[in-house]
This record gives sequence, C-alpha cells and structure tokens, in this order.
Amino acid sequence: MSLVQLVEKVAKKYNIKVNSLPNGVIILVKNGVGFVQIAAVRDVYYIRYLTKNEAYIVHKLNEKIIESILEEKLDETKALKIPDV
Repeated sequence: MSLVQLVEKVAKKYNIKVNSLPNGVIILVKNGVGFVQIAAVRDVYYIRYLTKNEAYIVHKLNEKIIESILEEKLDETKALKIPDV
C-alpha cells in the first residue's frame, strides 16, 4: 500500500479530503481548509500543520501515527518537533 493510499484510508474515517500534488506532497483538507502537509524526505516524513506554527519529523508512518496527525496529537508520539519555517 502506498503512502497516499494509507493516508486516504485513515482520512476517510475522519471525513478529511486528501490532495496529492505532482511533487509527492500530500495536503490534508478539513472543512475546505488545508491543515496538514506531509512530505517524504529521504527516509523520514515532514509533517507541517498549516493552521498553526508546528512541524514534526516522523521516521515511520502507520495508521496509528496518521490518526495522531489528524487528531492533532502528534506531540504525544515519538515525533521530533522542529521549528516551522
């Protein structure tokens, strides 16, 4: 299962739209507003909350981590919080 398919599977449970851009970036849209950006960089994932100044690095994405992203509880995981630029 590809990353996009995995994200779509979990996002469907939360009624969140998934936009996959040609450059591989995934934008999650809730209530018509983009609120999360997911980008793969080498062997890690860059997660950026577009509605607040928070960004994280995650080494592995699975359904549980994606649910944490959608629930905006990524800080409760082993994700590394980094400055949002």
